[in-house]
Amino acid sequence: MTDLFYAYHNVIDLCLLNSMLAFGCFILLGVNLFSLATGGLMAIGAYLSIWLTMQQGWSFAPALTAALVAASLAAFGLGSLVLRLRGDYFTMATLAFTEVVRIIALNWDSVTGGALGVFGIPQLTETWQLAGLLALVIYLIWAVRHSAVGERMRAIAADELAVSTAGHDVARFKLALFTASGAIAGLGGGLAAHLNMFIAPGDFGFLRSVDTVIAPVLGGVWNLAGPVIGASVLVVLPEALRFSAQMREILIGVTMLAVVLFLPAGLVGLPKLSRRRAAS
Repeated sequence: MTDLFYAYHNVIDLCLLNSMLAFGCFILLGVNLFSLATGGLMAIGAYLSIWLTMQQGWSFAPALTAALVAASLAAFGLGSLVLRLRGDYFTMATLAFTEVVRIIALNWDSVTGGALGVFGIPQLTETWQLAGLLALVIYLIWAVRHSAVGERMRAIAADELAVSTAGHDVARFKLALFTASGAIAGLGGGLAAHLNMFIAPGDFGFLRSVDTVIAPVLGGVWNLAGPVIGASVLVVLPEALRFSAQMREILIGVTMLAVVLFLPAGLVGLPKLSRRRAAS
């Protein structure tokens, strides 16, 4: 078992990290918000954390805390501006934010290393930290979903206008969720930077944001296991298909298409669907 862990610890670490990031989008999808700001918010947390650990001599924990706070503040500011938008316009605005942050990182050579990125980052992120923080995120989201806040989230997802008409401040509620999502992204950015020991602006662009949205959709938006399953599949599947670069991209696309078409509840709904077909 120990040999197996050491052989695949990089894959395990990525599954844990990406699962945590997926929960940031999971809470937004729960109120019908499709955000592509994760990449930009991760970049803020990543670059701030490595600047603090490498240039200012901070220890890892305070640097991660600063990354979390900075990204949550950025999410609060962004949310204050874009949450008045609806549907595709909101998604486009969050994507624009990610691209702006990426371009700033690409051109701010003195801090971000520009297109070449930052090398030699100390590897401070460990598996137990990722597992512990993921467990904490899951617990907090579970507690929220089983509270009055969770009931309000489900009500907003079902009929936002009715909740607003009942006197609840939906805009402020969504802003709080968007800020919490930004905090998770910033924390994930700091952890990712000190896990991979190298970061570049391209690590925090459109594809990173899309991956964090696909994971909970693939796994199941309405189940706490969904983001973990979806993120793990997105990490493991490319590794399993490494023998063919062309087939890897095709099979990943086919898998996601099949899940969307035939498993509307995500991969978590597969056992129930199998039992239903067996019973019939």
